[in-house]
Amino acid sequence: MVKRCARHNIGLGKIATDKGSFLIQVLFTLIVVSAGVLVQLNVVQWGIVALSSFIFLSTGFYRSAAHLLTRFDVSMSIGQAVRLKAMSNFMLTITAGISFFTYLIVFMPEINQLL
Repeated sequence: MVKRCARHNIGLGKIATDKGSFLIQVLFTLIVVSAGVLVQLNVVQWGIVALSSFIFLSTGFYRSAAHLLTRFDVSMSIGQAVRLKAMSNFMLTITAGISFFTYLIVFMPEINQLL
């Protein structure tokens, strides 16, 4: 996929700013990091949050790249484009759910202590 993106001049900047979906994920990650600073997470919790956030952002980046590739690669059939978009959307949905569940596990004890 990287070679195909390079062939169609789809760079990191174009992927990151495509329709703002990746930027929304970055904003959500910044909110999670700010909340972690606010509740003073320990090292293990920071590691879990960092790993979960990295995987979440990576799949979002992949999704944006896949959507751009289907738009610019004319050699791709409609069926291939639909499958690629569906696969990237599914991966992002699953990763977002796992990340959200992980954040709940990490943050709920800290939030309960504050209340």
